[in-house]
Amino acid sequence: SRLPLKGSPFRGRAPWAASRASSGSRRARCRAPEGQDGQGLLRAMGAKLSKKDGPGKGATSGPKRAGGAAAKVAKEKKNLNPADFLLSKRSGEAIIKEEGSIDGEQFNIEECKDCDIFLLDTIATAFVDECENCRIFIGPTESSVFVRNCRSCDVMIACQQFRSRDCEDCRFALLCTTEPIIETSTNMQFACFDFNYFTLRQQLSRAGLKIWNNKWWQVHDFNKKADRPNWSLFAQEEVKTMLRVSMCSASITQDELDMESIVPVTLGSRPWPTQESAFILFLPDSDAYIEALLAKASRSETWCVARARCCILPDDRLKTLFAWAKEPKVVASCKGQEITGVQICGSGIAREVKEALTSTGLAMGSKSIRLVPQDEVEALARAFFEVWKDEI
Repeated sequence: SRLPLKGSPFRGRAPWAASRASSGSRRARCRAPEGQDGQGLLRAMGAKLSKKDGPGKGATSGPKRAGGAAAKVAKEKKNLNPADFLLSKRSGEAIIKEEGSIDGEQFNIEECKDCDIFLLDTIATAFVDECENCRIFIGPTESSVFVRNCRSCDVMIACQQFRSRDCEDCRFALLCTTEPIIETSTNMQFACFDFNYFTLRQQLSRAGLKIWNNKWWQVHDFNKKADRPNWSLFAQEEVKTMLRVSMCSASITQDELDMESIVPVTLGSRPWPTQESAFILFLPDSDAYIEALLAKASRSETWCVARARCCILPDDRLKTLFAWAKEPKVVASCKGQEITGVQICGSGIAREVKEALTSTGLAMGSKSIRLVPQDEVEALARAFFEVWKDEI
């Protein structure tokens, strides 16, 4: 049997046992889907929402999970069949795991060749080992996704942590809330996550993944070579063709695939169309305003979302970030809480963003939104997105 990489919380434990052991605390941390207030703001700004943007098939509310229902769920968990959470030695197959079939457990894929695999559900942790020429979608994963000893695979992943080891010639499109890690791997290529289906939004929420916190482009290579890098970026346009979606047409319709992207496609370290940018800071509990701004950017032909991040900063960094504002109470209100930064680039972007913050539905968030002055943008954005690392 294979052990997880060093540092995994499941080291030395059976996958399904480890997942069961943490399921109680995991569910306690999961957030409910976006409320009606947030969707109302998006509609006010012209965003198109699907009729199915309410709670998904697997997104049950608190009261429905209480009492007897909770006891029933606990009983069902005790009767899990490990074989339902493992794909092993498959070849030339299309395999689809529908919502509810994994339900927040750990999932393993191993020794598969030329397969199309779609895990369309929330997952605790996922392992992909010794696969070759496979196309894999791994749904919202609360913890880590480990990819090891794989060759010529295309993988789309939404997760908290991504780690790969001993891989060659693989492409990854990521929503990753921490810096992706590669080790002893070559010719690894990365791009931003770009995929849609009706219940993805609710699954991301249940997995605790914020769509605007994506470090897909900040890859850390343990075996970095200055003269011959082990990783690079591939064209964002190619992400749409990574997976053979025709293999899961019975589960995901073309209408779903054609929806506006739920996860913002960011430029990251790609060349920007212009160096002119606006840096917007959102104080704690501003999710509806963040999503409204990102929705507006996605519909614009001239706005490009360069990068986005949410984090908890120590006091000294908060004071540096908001020094220009001369608002001591702002620093105090952010202490120990998550703040979000979004950098958007485009011609005339500073003027256009300022106008949007004062003349659209975003004006309602004036107490929660700060637009960084232009003469401070370059230094503060670099510190926020590149220099100030997450404390793990």
